Amino acid sequence: MSHPIDAVAGAPATTWKPSIEDRLKVNNFDGLRLIFASMVVVFHIGLLSQQPELAPLHWWVSSTFAVQAFFFVSGFLVVMSFDRGKSLRSYFKKRTLRIAPAYIAVILAAAFLLAPLSTLPASEFFSSAEWRSYVVSNLMLSNFNQPDLPGVFQQNYEVAVNGSLWTIKIEVMFYCSVPFIVWAIRKLDYKIVLATIFVGSLIWQCGFVYLGEATGNDLYARLAKQLPGQLSFFAAGAFAYYRTAGGLPPPPAWAAVGGIILYAVTDRLLHHVVAPFSVALFTYWASIGLQQLWSSHKWGDFSYGVYLYHFPIAQTMISLGVFAAAPYLGLVAVCAATLLVSVASWHLIEKKALRFAHR
Repeated sequence: MSHPIDAVAGAPATTWKPSIEDRLKVNNFDGLRLIFASMVVVFHIGLLSQQPELAPLHWWVSSTFAVQAFFFVSGFLVVMSFDRGKSLRSYFKKRTLRIAPAYIAVILAAAFLLAPLSTLPASEFFSSAEWRSYVVSNLMLSNFNQPDLPGVFQQNYEVAVNGSLWTIKIEVMFYCSVPFIVWAIRKLDYKIVLATIFVGSLIWQCGFVYLGEATGNDLYARLAKQLPGQLSFFAAGAFAYYRTAGGLPPPPAWAAVGGIILYAVTDRLLHHVVAPFSVALFTYWASIGLQQLWSSHKWGDFSYGVYLYHFPIAQTMISLGVFAAAPYLGLVAVCAATLLVSVASWHLIEKKALRFAHR
């Protein structure tokens, strides 16, 4: 394809490569994040409700794929934000103001608003060491230290208040690693740096998965999910950013479909090897290779709120017996309440916080 500029004195026309701005004028990052967040919601409703009618929701919808795709998108957008940003201070200011306000809100809202659902009187609930531990641990991103509140959701299938928050810790660690990753890329080459991170991450994850399967020790499975094991998805997203910045197109549709098929048909250790490639092929193609599905500039970016708020909302509906009485009504109620809270969070908390990021 030749650029529509007249050749001078018979010189051959130059080959035109679209800039990253051209590639990203119409993209699907916003729409995909909303879809991935919704997948997590649907999966958790099917699992947490323990209603036979809703069991297919967690059989056929993969929250793991959705989270891994989130990490890919983060790798693309966060590395791009730093690489094209003005300063280190500006980068961390934007990242903090994007993720912290709503995160703090969901922790404090649960800590205070769920008190009526506790089996303890309010005086004991708020004076409990568990309550203080919940607030402090979760605000410090140590959700595993105190995932539940005293006397709350004790009869539910899962007692944790918000089982989705473990990924926020990993996101924050991604943010902290980006300056070092980009520094290394500028010194060396993005292919070398990101391939090294990708392979190292695969070795970490597959090694602990193998140990977990061989020994039956759940500790190894938990270690496999930690930051090093998730870096392959983030590095793949960063690779896609640099590739796009170089004017190269996303993978073709057949590669994206092939990736999804491989993700679906593989299992055990082979699946963990295939997953980063499959997620990257599909998400890279869907992000840039398709027509735009959703624009947060027009409607708002609700995906983060949907991801943050749905778990305690679902747990509350389960605790109140909504799902036991009417499973499908519970499904609709959780989805509607989550969307409502997410829209309010965007307009009242998240969007206002982001205004300070550009000052």
